[in-house]
Formats: sequence, structure tokens, C-alpha cells
Amino acid sequence: MIYFFFLISFLFPQQEELVDGVLAVVENKQILFSEVLGEARMIAGRKGINPDTSPFIFQSVFDSVLKEKIQLQVVLAAAERDSLIDVSYEEISKSLDERISLFSTELGSTEELEKAFGLSLVDIKNNYWETVREEIIIEKFRYSLLSNISVSKEEVVSFYKNYKDSIPNAPSFGSFSLIQKEIKPSSKTIDNVVNKLKTIKDSVVVLGFSYDDFVLKYSEDPSASLNKGIMTTNRGDLVPEYEKMAYSLSVGAFGGPIKTSFGYHLIKLLDRVGEKITSQHLLLSANPSKKDSIAVASFLDSLLLVSKNDPGFFDSLAVSLKTDKQNLSGLYEKQNLSFFPNVVLEKLKKTNNYSFSGVFGDSKNQYLLYKYFTKPEEKRDLSSDWVFIENLAINKKRNDLFQMWIDKKLTETYVKINKKY
Repeated sequence: MIYFFFLISFLFPQQEELVDGVLAVVENKQILFSEVLGEARMIAGRKGINPDTSPFIFQSVFDSVLKEKIQLQVVLAAAERDSLIDVSYEEISKSLDERISLFSTELGSTEELEKAFGLSLVDIKNNYWETVREEIIIEKFRYSLLSNISVSKEEVVSFYKNYKDSIPNAPSFGSFSLIQKEIKPSSKTIDNVVNKLKTIKDSVVVLGFSYDDFVLKYSEDPSASLNKGIMTTNRGDLVPEYEKMAYSLSVGAFGGPIKTSFGYHLIKLLDRVGEKITSQHLLLSANPSKKDSIAVASFLDSLLLVSKNDPGFFDSLAVSLKTDKQNLSGLYEKQNLSFFPNVVLEKLKKTNNYSFSGVFGDSKNQYLLYKYFTKPEEKRDLSSDWVFIENLAINKKRNDLFQMWIDKKLTETYVKINKKY
């Protein structure tokens, strides 16, 4: 599917001008060489494939990505012709927010997510809005085609016999109580950050120094090196605290420092047209000091002392100290352990049944737990996991039928690949 020219262009960077060309067309939709190459590089990186030393293996990854994108566009073309399929703004926004929340949790914070993408949260949403819309359309269309598919008992048994070695194990679970205490910066640490932003503000407003230079040198916004902290947004795009300050400024004026969930901002309003503003910000975070971490550990030590001989009291403390959805404090009974961070899982492994752990944690949180018991993951079988295996069998059947539908549709759809690649 991909011609030898691609291999040449990949091995010899002088063909860089080809990266932004159209690689394939499916009906009236274009697939860019750059987006296929970028995704292929990402997949290759996860699999440990070095494009420089294994170009032919990398080419197979590239081919797979292109094939998948062509198939998705074939499905999307059919789905968009289906007048019964509609996707609302609210559905896209909700799905996008859920994904961002999930990725932020996996990476540790929204800030880490922005660093991973090299984009601000606003830019991430803007860049992936259309992708999420298309995925929702495709999923709705797939459901409309295959929702009535079922499997017989014989098909489930046959599926299990054929795939039992690849069926994922039943997850490990456990019963325990856990207290999580976030390590927050002290007032002194916060004062230092705020004073630094005030000094920068005075240096620009009073002494005439370049604000761009300060942003490039000090801002912790991961996109600052690309856009100098400049964002053009509509009302509702940014967090409320930022917007309240930005919309109150006159063009050319500075506001802040103000605090948001991202840290502390110094804001300059560059332009405003109606409800659209262009602002430039410098972001600093207030990171906890070693003393802040010691204070949290001491607090948890005191809880351990008062509940050392009373697990029931500790259970009550764990429930009462849950502050928000992100906080993991609570009492867990036969809980799937895959939802917990590695630092908690490792401590559960090392702690004896029916006993307390010591205080443990990382640079962001400290923990204390009482372990009742844990059960390791184990192989699934038909007697204890029928519903789970039945769902796998249904999904396999649906996927096979959907692939057959796609293969047939490919013969009826205009698909052209740019041969120069």
C-alpha cells in the first residue's frame, strides 16, 4: 500500500517538504502524510521500534496506521450519510472532558497532560474536538448496525476454547482503608511566587522591560516556548478566575497575580473584539517544600498513633477525610486494585493482612492504610466469569462482522493513495 518512495523519504530527511502533503483521499476526505507519520512514530516509540535502525518494521507500522485511517474514513463517510445519526455539542464536550480528566489522572495532573502534549488545555480541546466528534459518529453508526447481534451458548464455549489463553485475568482486589493527604505549599512558598510575579510586573510596567522575555524565561506553561503565552479565546474557554481578570482589563493593561487550578498567573490583555480576547500570561506554580512534606507525614503519624489498636476507628477516619473526588481516602471492600496508583499497590503488597502500613507516598501525596486482605489476579473460567466471557464473544463477533462490512464498503468507495509516497 505504501510505496518505496516513502522509505526513501523517511531515511533521507531532505524530502521533508513531503511531510505536509496529502497521502490519501477517501471520497472527499484527505489523509495527510504528516498525521500518519506522527501517529506511526508514536506507536513505534511505545513498541520500542527505532525507525532509523529498523526502517522496514517501521514501514509496516506506517502501513497499519494508514490502513486504519482509510477504514475509519470509509465508515465515517457512510455514517455521515445516515440522517438518523446526530452528535450534539454537549456530547462532544462531555466526551472530551472525560478523556482529558482520565489522561490527567493517569499522568498525575492537568499540568503534566499539557507538558505531554506540548499544548495548553484550550489548544488540546481545539485540536481534538473534530476527532472526538468523528469517533462518536462512528461508534453510534457501528451500534446502529450491530446492536442486535447476540451469541449462543455454544458460541461462547467455542470462543473460550479458542481464546482462553489470551483472555485477560480477573483483576486483583482487596479490602482496606486508606487515608490520602495532599502535600500543599506553605504560605511562605506561595508568597515567594506571588512576589516574583509582582516584581516581573513592576519590571515591565515601571522599568519598561520586555514582557515576552520574562514569559519565555520563567513561564511554566508548556506552550509558552511556542506562543509566548499568547492565547486567543472566547468567553468560556478558560477557567473562571482567569477570565474574570482578563475580561476586566483594558487593552495593554496587566492583571494579577491571580490563582487558578494551574498555578499563579500574571495576565496582559493584548486585544478584545466583542467576546473574543487575546491575552498573554506568565504562569508560575507553587511547589511544596521539604518542610511541607514532613508536616503532612507528621500529621499521618499522629493518626496512626491514635488508631493503632482500633482499625474500625481508622476506617471512620478514612471515610471522613475524603475531601473530593480526586482524594482516595475511604474504606474499600473487595475493590478492584487497578484503579489505585502504583505507590499504593506496592505498599499493599508489602503490608501483612490485618495490619497497618507506615506512612508512605511520593512528592505530591502521603498515605496511610490498614490492610484487611488482598487477592491476586487469576485466570478466568466459564463457571465463574460467564458474563464477562460472553461479552468478549459478542464483541468479537461484532468486530468480525463490522470488518466484513468495511471490506465490502471499501470496494464501493473512492479511495486513492498518492503514489509518490
